[in-house]
Amino acid sequence: MPRLSPQDTLREMSREAPPSCCYICGEDGVTAAALQKRILKKLTDGDALSYTVFDGQELDFDRMAEACMFCPMFQPYNVIVIRDLDPDAIPAATLDAALQIWKDLPERVVVIVMISSLTVYEVKRGEPVFTAKHKKIASFFEKHGVLCICEKKNAIQLGKQIQERAKRHGCGIGRNEAELLANRCLCDSTLIQTELDKLMACADGGEITLEMLDALTAVQPDGDVFRLAKAVTAGKSTEAFSLLQALTAKSEDSKTILGLLAILTNTFTDLYRAKLGLGAAKQQSEIAADFAYPKNKDFLVRNAMRDCRNMTLPQLRACIRILRETDRACKSSRTAPRLLLEQAIVQMLRAPHTEEGFR
Repeated sequence: MPRLSPQDTLREMSREAPPSCCYICGEDGVTAAALQKRILKKLTDGDALSYTVFDGQELDFDRMAEACMFCPMFQPYNVIVIRDLDPDAIPAATLDAALQIWKDLPERVVVIVMISSLTVYEVKRGEPVFTAKHKKIASFFEKHGVLCICEKKNAIQLGKQIQERAKRHGCGIGRNEAELLANRCLCDSTLIQTELDKLMACADGGEITLEMLDALTAVQPDGDVFRLAKAVTAGKSTEAFSLLQALTAKSEDSKTILGLLAILTNTFTDLYRAKLGLGAAKQQSEIAADFAYPKNKDFLVRNAMRDCRNMTLPQLRACIRILRETDRACKSSRTAPRLLLEQAIVQMLRAPHTEEGFR
């Protein structure tokens, strides 16, 4: 069966004889979680005793295998939910044995693999491409069941959802304000939900205004800053300076440049931490915990893990050092801050990719 959208996946899993295997993943965490909840409600009639949950990073294979062989007598289906199945955390032979079991499940047994905190694919040329270690699992579900990717929505799509959700809760929000909220949250649906809950509580059944957005929502690093960081580390000088021009189009004063330097430094620090974590085979949740990221900021770790793969630790260390030196120069010298930032970008574009480059 080909890859399906969340709507088509729900329709397929709601059939009288649903597929026995379903894999749900994607950057749109709210949609993925809602889809799992609706599928479970369809298959179990809301009975929590009709499904069993396993941790995919510490999979108890024998218990899972035994659960998969159980044919329900009083419930419509026996549903097995496996969260964050990680091929790095279990032996290859165990994974192969699990796939073989899921290939030949008894009637009325359904396995749902739900990925919520692992990066399983990268977006290339606008299409999700599974990483090597997850490709085998995804291919299995695509062939023997349902593969659903809840892709990240853009600001326009999310703006409509924000307006609809606010209306359901008795509040109003204009189109421009809704899209602004989406952009401020970097189109992260989980963060948007948290921020919108806060705004609706403040509005108390009224209109969510621009003033409320400015006062209550956390201003996240602009998406252009992430693109600037990627352009710098990829050696794309033309793109880097075009993004710098866009970021400083409204103002080039000291306050603006220092703010941009702070955001760039934080962005490169996130990338550096993610690169360290990937090198130590850490998961997103572990990296977030190790560096004390708040729960509403764990999307920074997820984005950094996605973007840092083609970067090197020496390169990231050099960029962080350059940015800190530039920040110090902006605060202590008479040179125009904009010129200092341009010089920093040139230095970062030339930053060595290996330790030997420092010698």
